[in-house]
Amino acid sequence: MSLEAITKIRGVEEEMDQARAQARAQAQKILTDAEQAGQELLERGRRTSADKTAGVMRAAEERGAQRRDEILAAAEEDCAALRRLAETNMTQAAQWIVERVVEG
Repeated sequence: MSLEAITKIRGVEEEMDQARAQARAQAQKILTDAEQAGQELLERGRRTSADKTAGVMRAAEERGAQRRDEILAAAEEDCAALRRLAETNMTQAAQWIVERVVEG
């Protein structure tokens, strides 16, 4: 084999080694970039999920507070009705006692 052919072969081999090294470096960069993008996407998903969860919790707390207020209002109405009934019964009981004592 001639010196020129051997030199060409060595040159091609060096070019191939450089191309392989560049390909490895590029593949590593692609992998690193993909991992970073995946981590950012995952973190964005976590933040979105946390925001949605907080919104759902706020809405549930608001509904709970509204329901509590409705229940308290109904209980106050029931108490007022019982007071009125008790006052009526008390008046009737007093009249009954007076009638018994007077007729007595």
